[in-house]
Amino acid sequence: MIEVKNLTVGYSNPANTPEIFEHSNDYDSPEIVLRNISLKFESGKVYGLIGRNGAGKTTLLNCISGLIWRPSKKKVFLDGMPLSNGNPDMTSKIFYAIDTTPTLHIRVDKFAKKLSLYYPDFSMECFNECVEMFHINYSEYLDRLSLGQKKMTYLSYAFASNASHIILDEPTNGLDITAMRTLRKLIASNMTDDRTIIISTHHINEISSLLDHIVILNNRKVAFDHSVNETGRVLSFVEADKETDKQNALYSMSSAYGNRLILPNTSGIDSEIDYELLYEAVLDDSKKINALF
Repeated sequence: MIEVKNLTVGYSNPANTPEIFEHSNDYDSPEIVLRNISLKFESGKVYGLIGRNGAGKTTLLNCISGLIWRPSKKKVFLDGMPLSNGNPDMTSKIFYAIDTTPTLHIRVDKFAKKLSLYYPDFSMECFNECVEMFHINYSEYLDRLSLGQKKMTYLSYAFASNASHIILDEPTNGLDITAMRTLRKLIASNMTDDRTIIISTHHINEISSLLDHIVILNNRKVAFDHSVNETGRVLSFVEADKETDKQNALYSMSSAYGNRLILPNTSGIDSEIDYELLYEAVLDDSKKINALF
């Protein structure tokens, strides 16, 4: 499990690099990227992390993967211990597939063997299966691959690592329809009770069927943090053309068939989540939505 406790990140140094602050009120607001973030990412669950551009999603992922880290600031915990990016026993538990994959002049399979030195449970068998599913030539050089091919290759590294915590930043960028279907299959088949998968994406509908939990960031804070089951039980997502229904809604959005609405769920039956509607409603008034939970 990854736990984040009162994490505040901002910019205050001449190099303009992000750093973890001790207290959220230490610096002026324009310098703060994330303010007092507290979250738990539990084992056996797939998390969807969404938010506007600049909401702090990538900064949060950088913190929980150890890329932004200060030993004196114990704000991120891995399996109950403060995260340390110098501890191989910890770093081998996290594989972070960043959005902008590095361009390296090395063969796809050779880089996999290098990664196996850092991930003791790395499976070349799993890696070969993944690249075959994505139709990647493992004897090709990484810097000669297209954007989509690089993305698929690094996704293959992620699942082959057998890390207990897999973090995917915009994994669907550059993927065609077939590759996105393969990605969904890989996530579903590689999910276990002792693994955590965190997916940051602007294309939530592409992976919505896999999610167990939804986290929405807005205004540098956590605006929504609830499980899929709880969300469907508390909120009802419907299409309606009556003006009275719209007036009673927690949030409404016009559609080709009338209005897409969020209402309190009083039916006793879990509602299928309209993720786009939920996202817009939380950005509009998160307090109104969270008040029902």
